[in-house]
Amino acid sequence: MTMARKGGPLSRLVVASLALAFSSSKLLCFYAGSPSCTPSTCSTELTGRPAVDGIPKSPKAWRKALPHDAVPVRQALHLHRYLQLWRIHWIGPENLDRAGLRVTGMDTYAIVASVLLQVITGFYGSVPEPDDTDERLKYPNLHRLMYEGQMIFAGISVVCSTYTMVMFLLCKSYSVMALGMYKDVSYDLFQAASGRFRLRAFWSLIIAMHSFLISFAMNLFTRIKGNRGLAFFFVGMLGIIPVVFDWQIIYQIAKKYVYA
Repeated sequence: MTMARKGGPLSRLVVASLALAFSSSKLLCFYAGSPSCTPSTCSTELTGRPAVDGIPKSPKAWRKALPHDAVPVRQALHLHRYLQLWRIHWIGPENLDRAGLRVTGMDTYAIVASVLLQVITGFYGSVPEPDDTDERLKYPNLHRLMYEGQMIFAGISVVCSTYTMVMFLLCKSYSVMALGMYKDVSYDLFQAASGRFRLRAFWSLIIAMHSFLISFAMNLFTRIKGNRGLAFFFVGMLGIIPVVFDWQIIYQIAKKYVYA
């Protein structure tokens, strides 16, 4: 308060901002990290006002509070987007913000594929060839089979990730070039013509990730050796199943809501 009396308008503004911040229950109520401070007690003690009873207390309650039944109404209220799409398609110019989002998506796929390619390349060179004279090899024929399987799946992953990286980089480069040269019609035609190649590149990335996971699980057997290595291999393969299953769920959700 002394600073507010002696200072100028800037000091008064700082004091007013601090007072507003310290009087806000949202900034002081860290009830997530304190078990003794709940939303109701924190709001009442700090502000003197009772907490709102209608606020959901759990994530499930928040999901139930969402207006899922209002989806057809919301879709009907968004029908004006078709007029915008019609205007952009026939009259122009292209919406650079939304086009930038599409280009960013291509760039993301290319980056993920390049990172995966680097990981697989290092993994490919670090896999040792089994020595048949090693006494620790309890299953020499199985070790040889696992080694060859790792090479096959790692090779598939390298080829698929390289295809994805180069394909999305080409699509991004030519899309940006068309937009930069004011060729909006050419950009639209290029997006339509290259759609099937981008779809192939996407599934190529999925195949690369699956192949890498299988090759990594097989590498557990060649590293640990013996019955323990075989057990770790089966555990690794079982761990891949829920991962792939969750990916499949995301594909289905995107197909239902995004690409519908």
